[in-house]
Amino acid sequence: MKKEKKENKLNLKIEFKDINPGALFIIKRLNDSGYEALVVGGCIRNLIMGGEAHDWDITTKAAPEEIVEVFRDYKVVPVGKKFGTLTVVINHVNYEVSNFKKNKSLPTTNLLEDLRHRDFTINALAWKEREGVIDYFNGLEDIKQKIIRGVENPKDRIKEDPLRMLRAIRLACELDFKIDKVTLWVIEENSLLIKKVSPERIRDEFIKILLSNCPRRGFKLLYQLGLLRFIMPELQKHAGIYREYFCEGEDLLEHTLDMAASLPPDLSLRLSAILYNIKYIPRLDEKKEIIVKILQRIKFKNAVIRKVTMLTQENYQDIDFSKKMNIRNLASRIGMENLEDAWELKKALIKESRSSEKSKSVEIERAENNIREILQERPPVSLRDLAVNGKDLIELGYQEGKGIGQVLKELLNITLEKPALNQKKILLTRVKERNSL
Repeated sequence: MKKEKKENKLNLKIEFKDINPGALFIIKRLNDSGYEALVVGGCIRNLIMGGEAHDWDITTKAAPEEIVEVFRDYKVVPVGKKFGTLTVVINHVNYEVSNFKKNKSLPTTNLLEDLRHRDFTINALAWKEREGVIDYFNGLEDIKQKIIRGVENPKDRIKEDPLRMLRAIRLACELDFKIDKVTLWVIEENSLLIKKVSPERIRDEFIKILLSNCPRRGFKLLYQLGLLRFIMPELQKHAGIYREYFCEGEDLLEHTLDMAASLPPDLSLRLSAILYNIKYIPRLDEKKEIIVKILQRIKFKNAVIRKVTMLTQENYQDIDFSKKMNIRNLASRIGMENLEDAWELKKALIKESRSSEKSKSVEIERAENNIREILQERPPVSLRDLAVNGKDLIELGYQEGKGIGQVLKELLNITLEKPALNQKKILLTRVKERNSL
């Protein structure tokens, strides 16, 4: 018997009860003040698809000054006011309220004109209590067909805001939709326009693509459509480089993206994966410098930059996690708190190697048992973990200075090899024996 294709159920009749109470309050107050107002955009799309709406956007005929007056007894944040958008805070929840506009900043009094200048048909949807979902541009059908299509003329929409090129890719990854052929062609033809977008806005979409369920697909689209060369040209250079240990037919770009996709959706981990393979740089200090420059260029926060540069300095190909001493030495370099993240990167390399599935499974199981035991045992991996300290050495006659630090490092190396020796009496005996030589 032929199986019927299972279709996702769509909620085409959005009701009053489906709309967030804060959004309803804002709409009612604007309507009562004489201004047309509707819920609009991605929140409606998500409700139609049966998902949850987290960010609620309201569009209204009211001008920004009129919105401020209507909500004078509430907190109104003016960020975005020059573009006609304000944030109204209701019960500690932020709601974006924008006036009808033809493009990013040109106001209009017409809802149709407002929706005409939105990015994609699936986002050019509005909701009004008595009318339900308003769909002027066939967005509902595109949701059914799982297609991302620019509203009316995709070229005009992208010229209005070139960030929409990245947003199309991000939505394709998040929703598992296809980008229609015309919109794909327009993105490729106009990829140079991404240079007009601020690094901060690019970073935010870049992160969403990287942390989506389909980062490999997203980055392949960035590459194929000519956007990656402007955002991260260092990664673009990985295309066409082949290594003997890659899966058959894979180049360095595909290998890198497969690594990232196999990792949990953690920003530092996936960033580390896509930057780890900058191996054509001969020196580690030079590699670190370039990675820092890449992340600073895209305006990542310093905490993320520190974590990624630390994780990418290790040569995971050479670290053998089947031996506990190797793991302890690694923890000593990067800190016990980063050990599990380092293992995730090593595991991604194992998964993407040419080894048999059986040998991969054995290697991963042995390593994870070792890591689990080490995390439980909490062996000494730093000077502060030692059973002796500088004061103990001073009492033995050492002078403050580099000499004490050197002795403590030697003791740490001893305990890294044999953690059971981390006892004050044993270590002080070792120091005395050292001095007697």
